[in-house]
Amino acid sequence: MMRNLVRDEWVILSLLLAWSLAGLAVICERLYALWNLIPKSDAFKNRVIDALERGDIGKAAALCEMSQVPLADVFERGLAVFQKMPEKTVEAVTSQRGATVLSLKRYLWALGTVGSSAPFVGLFGTVVGILKAFQSMSVAGTGGFKVVSQGIAAALVATAAGLLVAIYAVIAYNYFVARINGIAMQYRLYSEEFLATLGQGKKRAPAPAPVPADGDQATASSAS
Repeated sequence: MMRNLVRDEWVILSLLLAWSLAGLAVICERLYALWNLIPKSDAFKNRVIDALERGDIGKAAALCEMSQVPLADVFERGLAVFQKMPEKTVEAVTSQRGATVLSLKRYLWALGTVGSSAPFVGLFGTVVGILKAFQSMSVAGTGGFKVVSQGIAAALVATAAGLLVAIYAVIAYNYFVARINGIAMQYRLYSEEFLATLGQGKKRAPAPAPVPADGDQATASSAS
């Protein structure tokens, strides 16, 4: 029976299978790319900060070149600009951090497309199945459950397959978006610490000079 249902809806099910494989490929690739990223970035940040605190910019740059974590691109760009135009370091780090976070969202558009389009593909299969059921009624010249059951069953199979693909794709998409937002916030904190170590953080306003008391003014006047 299942073989007959798959045969009746093989076009729709094949399309949903392709959607499913594409979604699984994106999920596996992003899981691998984001796996243990925060601990690795934190360890890398500590090594760079230690080198900068010792005044060894060359070692910090070498660490950035050798590291594979995305944060290395942010620090490397900041060090390169700092050595040429220190006043532009903040802007360079901010723009590179935005580009790095954007790269972490690679292929998520495909996962979102799978999650949003799979139900409509299943719905299309449902419509086709119902049309086949009515066609069977017209051929048989009569109604009844036995005549329309095959088409309705095929329509329900297509609907169920579309919902199944959409459910896991949407869940995975939302998980990755939340995960990347957390990484983006952590990278912002790392960048601020990096800039503060370079002396390019927000400058504090100088403390106001103390106002001398009246007695002190009188003493100063008498002394003059």
